[in-house]
Amino acid sequence: MEKTKVTTTTTKEVKPKAQEVKLNPIVWEAPFNGDLVAQVLYVYMSNERKGTSNAKTRGDVRGGGRKPWKQKGTGRARVGSTRSPLWVGGGVTFTPNDKNWSKKINKQMARKATCIMLSERLRNEVLNFVTMPKEEIRKALEEKVGKKALVITNNVEVKRSLNNVEDITVITPAKINTKHLVSARNILVDQDAVKILEERLTNGK
Repeated sequence: MEKTKVTTTTTKEVKPKAQEVKLNPIVWEAPFNGDLVAQVLYVYMSNERKGTSNAKTRGDVRGGGRKPWKQKGTGRARVGSTRSPLWVGGGVTFTPNDKNWSKKINKQMARKATCIMLSERLRNEVLNFVTMPKEEIRKALEEKVGKKALVITNNVEVKRSLNNVEDITVITPAKINTKHLVSARNILVDQDAVKILEERLTNGK
């Protein structure tokens, strides 16, 4: 088990005490695999896409009930409705109505991609481990991060205290995925959430 330092954040002008937390190398030292991350990210984004494109078929277009001219004797092509897809103002032959963009990916690939991004963020020093008192966490985040941040914690009280903080996203270790980690620029992981996160990603829960 690898060890890393954990910063205890306070608002007092006191040098924070450095602690150590044991990290599972399966989760925090995974080699980077860009193809897998891209594939999993593509699935997440496709599942958020809504099939809102719409067009009318010849049966949906208003009018066209009357036959334009008789079947024979005019010398023109036979036609039964002015709403034929061959006519201007007619319906569409193959409409894109209610298209389903959702895709599937197995759990092992999704968990592996999450481990890869956690490891990559840790290597790039974007991810930090912290333990913060709930009454001081808001000010600490504003001082340490300043801009957009992702906080991974299982503490309900901490989540409530950050609900009104702009550009701060709080998520539990049970719901974190690759998409959250790719878009985050600053990541703070609560020390208590580390064990929960490792159990979920290694035990398949």
